[in-house]
Amino acid sequence: MNMFSKILVVTLALSGLAMGATAQETREFTAENGTFTIPARPQRIVALNDQILTLPLYEMGAPVVGSAGRLDAEGNAFLRGGMDTLGIDFSNTEIEFVGLFNDLDVEAIAALEPDLIIGGVYNDAAVIDQLQTLAPTLVINNGELGLVGTLRTLADASGTGPTFEARYARYLDNVERLKSFVGDPAAISATLTFMFPEGEQLWVYKSGLGAISQVLADVGISQPAAVAALEEPQISYSAELIQDLDADFIFGFYRQQPDATPQTIRAAYEKFAPGWCQALTACQNGQFILLPGPSFGSAMASLDLALEMVEAHIAGRPFTPFEGAAQ
Repeated sequence: MNMFSKILVVTLALSGLAMGATAQETREFTAENGTFTIPARPQRIVALNDQILTLPLYEMGAPVVGSAGRLDAEGNAFLRGGMDTLGIDFSNTEIEFVGLFNDLDVEAIAALEPDLIIGGVYNDAAVIDQLQTLAPTLVINNGELGLVGTLRTLADASGTGPTFEARYARYLDNVERLKSFVGDPAAISATLTFMFPEGEQLWVYKSGLGAISQVLADVGISQPAAVAALEEPQISYSAELIQDLDADFIFGFYRQQPDATPQTIRAAYEKFAPGWCQALTACQNGQFILLPGPSFGSAMASLDLALEMVEAHIAGRPFTPFEGAAQ
């Protein structure tokens, strides 16, 4: 056998090994939009939503190379919740901005040569179909999956399942610790509210407000009857009915933004319902609590933060119970 023949044999053998390795490194994955063949360990992921997808993927160690984001008033791109939750943004990571979740830059995505693209039901279906020509594009229905289901699905798709499961097991251990501290969590009531700085609408959440909703449900905290009876996960609430929201604790949220400081948000509640604090015993007792924005985020870090904040208030200090709120 001459030298050329030897080289050819070796080349063919290596090619066969490479093809076999490639075949072994893909798998089937079923998402909202169908079943696809994806890399077992993706190397270049593009996420089509920053807060819901990018942050959880990044914190689990997934190789995110591109992400949808937001634009500030000056037109600068940023990851919503990125700096507040994980200390990351486009400016201090290698993640590239690929447009808004509802205005994606397909050319920018193509330039990143992704091997996996992950989006949601909020992305344009026609754009999702277009992206399928670049890489397998999964649609994750976070609304149906819920927070934990979404995190587990993202971990599975990105090959970071063990990392998620370890962190989630630790979180559940901490939930059990908090339950042991309070004895009977169902005897404690809490209402989740959300107010924008303008003070024009009050949103009340029965469920679906990210990490904080998950924590209160996992711990077993009760809700006032008016909230428990809501037919929708959240509604815009009337100022005339705010006394129905009274509970041991009422939670609201501020953001790490100049227009959504704790002072601004408290003023917005008062603007929406003058006499807000006088009408609610939770507020009179110092149990109307504004939590930082990341506590309603969609990452494991948000779950950990929300649990710590809830523990600090319901177990870490005395509080005055509101009679008759828990159901």
